[in-house]
Amino acid sequence: MFGAVKSSPTQTATSRTRQTDHIFYVIAAGMMVIMTAVGFRFFILHGKGFGGEEITRQIVPLVIAHGMAMFSWIGLFFVQSCLILTGKRHLHVRLGIAGAVLAVAIVILGSTTAVLSVHFNPPIYQPFGGARLFLAIMLSEMVIFGALVSIGLSYRHRPEIHRPMMLLATVVLSSGALARFPYTGDLAVKAPLYTHYPVLLLGAVLFLLQWAMVRKPNRWLGLGYAGLLAATLLSVVVAYSAFWNHLAANIVP
Repeated sequence: MFGAVKSSPTQTATSRTRQTDHIFYVIAAGMMVIMTAVGFRFFILHGKGFGGEEITRQIVPLVIAHGMAMFSWIGLFFVQSCLILTGKRHLHVRLGIAGAVLAVAIVILGSTTAVLSVHFNPPIYQPFGGARLFLAIMLSEMVIFGALVSIGLSYRHRPEIHRPMMLLATVVLSSGALARFPYTGDLAVKAPLYTHYPVLLLGAVLFLLQWAMVRKPNRWLGLGYAGLLAATLLSVVVAYSAFWNHLAANIVP
């Protein structure tokens, strides 16, 4: 039509790259929804804990609340990714407020569940190097998750930073599902990283998948992954330290 402005090849390529990036996040979120459903199938279908064991009876309501909060986060991340893909940014922003509140609840519930679980039922953590060691891993995951979400929310007006941080936060939160998922679950019982192994593996796979789809590496996702790796290694050092063993002795006899 007369007077219409044609898009330049550069603008068209940028728009296509952005759309592909949005599709990547929907795919990544969908993967984690499936992993969560499969990994927690015993919990969802039968109300059972890790490996089909009974949930620690003293904290059943807390475990259920914690599980529902985590499932809600995974589902919300998928919904949020779909909203961006379909151009519904206003709704995405409004739901982001609920996401921030949910993140706080997850950190509180997750930390409390971890402490009480190892206190009341330490024997179930023997495959993971003992209750004290595994408590350090679980608490470190809550700290890392909270830190990534905080960074993501702080940069919510910069999508190139916001999206990778929220993705990595969701990857960290998927550790429980990955530890129960076929194949990756075998990695979760290997010293010294235990459940960190599947998380780092998934993070690396998603980084490579985005690179393949968009045709270039995502700088912020790469930096976030490097930070995740560093925080993970630091948590392992702390978990094996005499200081932590002495501190955790107040929780786990």
